[in-house]
Amino acid sequence: MNFIDSHCHLHDSRIISDIPGIENRARIADVQYMVSCATMEDNFELTAQLSKDYFSILPCFGIHPWFVGSISEQWKQRLEHYLLTIPSGIGETGIDFTDKTCDRDLQIKVFEHHLMLARELERPINIHVRNAWDTFIHILKKTGELKVPGLIHSYSGSADMIPLFEKYGLYISFSGSVTNPRAKKVVNALKMVSCNRFVLETDTPDIYPYLPEHLLEPEPSRLNEPRNLPAIAKIASDRIGMEVEEFSNHAYKNSLIVFQSVLEAEKNKK
Repeated sequence: MNFIDSHCHLHDSRIISDIPGIENRARIADVQYMVSCATMEDNFELTAQLSKDYFSILPCFGIHPWFVGSISEQWKQRLEHYLLTIPSGIGETGIDFTDKTCDRDLQIKVFEHHLMLARELERPINIHVRNAWDTFIHILKKTGELKVPGLIHSYSGSADMIPLFEKYGLYISFSGSVTNPRAKKVVNALKMVSCNRFVLETDTPDIYPYLPEHLLEPEPSRLNEPRNLPAIAKIASDRIGMEVEEFSNHAYKNSLIVFQSVLEAEKNKK
């Protein structure tokens, strides 16, 4: 079985010194590609360099909703520079209203610009949504279906929204949160997703999965990494009653579709 980690953050300062080991362990675990998402202008260049150093790392460039307050006056130009010069997707971007003090209008403005770029450049987009589902749906209805597939990462919404998101060209990504024995909402959402619409991620270095050796609680200090993706697939497939090989093959093929434009551009570059 092959795997693609559809959303991680390999630029993170907690793990950057161990990237050679992380990449090697991922390869041993049959993780063919890792989609590493930048979160702000300050880590665009590091994300770009990782993709140059490792064929298995596919970059995405974007402004995370938590960090919209850090954008410079040139953020649009800097974002477009990386997107136009490096085979890449867009993200992590989105909206997150968990923090009541956040600038919601700025989050929406920044996210809508990312969506515009995804359409104009025909790139996959990696979307973060938390406690902002009504606003997200309003934006989708206003902007319309994506030209190139995108994904909602580490899905935390309800199962009944899934058909609408699929209609707008979105894939649904599930992280280690699906392994939480108490995560009934996430499992119900996974059951609702079409077999040709779900993908898997680790969100490395966060969301360390609930693995069998410590099922009741994950070790809080442990840092996640892409090699855990097969374990996430095994637990997730068990929770919805699907054979792990079938489940993993669906996730792998679906990820290839989402990131097809990036993979083709990378091959053409070489």
